[in-house]
Amino acid sequence: MLGGGPMGLMLARLLVLAGRDVTVADRHEERRAQAEALGARAVEALERHELVFEAVGRPEAWRAAVEAAAPGATVVLVGGCAAGTEAPLPTDPLHYDELDVRGSFHHSPAEVDEALALLAAGDVDWRAFAGPVIGLDGLASALAGLTEGPARKIVVEPARA
Repeated sequence: MLGGGPMGLMLARLLVLAGRDVTVADRHEERRAQAEALGARAVEALERHELVFEAVGRPEAWRAAVEAAAPGATVVLVGGCAAGTEAPLPTDPLHYDELDVRGSFHHSPAEVDEALALLAAGDVDWRAFAGPVIGLDGLASALAGLTEGPARKIVVEPARA
């Protein structure tokens, strides 16, 4: 798994629950610690794997995912880049290593229903993928902090002081 943000951590947790050995690569120590708490191995840089999920959504991460793929591997691009973005990819591994590269949009109604069922059953704890719960008075500060470190989803509870 390339990327230890909320989507990468959620995917890693689901793969661990399915019995897979999972490695999460992220540059932020906090995210690596979260990945380990969810049952994955955590590293700063991804090495060669037979299945690589990209969960960052930046062209350089798409490239890193292709470069981390072992010959014959499948690369799943989950992190959506902004509309109009182009991602130059190295052609040698795509062709000579016969990689299978797939895009994956993760918000179909069926997938949302499945995710909600997992949350409701307690199989997946949403708190592992979110930042602290804050009140409205802390929202400006929390939004400002998103650019300064390992950003996670912000949970706002309006009644909280």
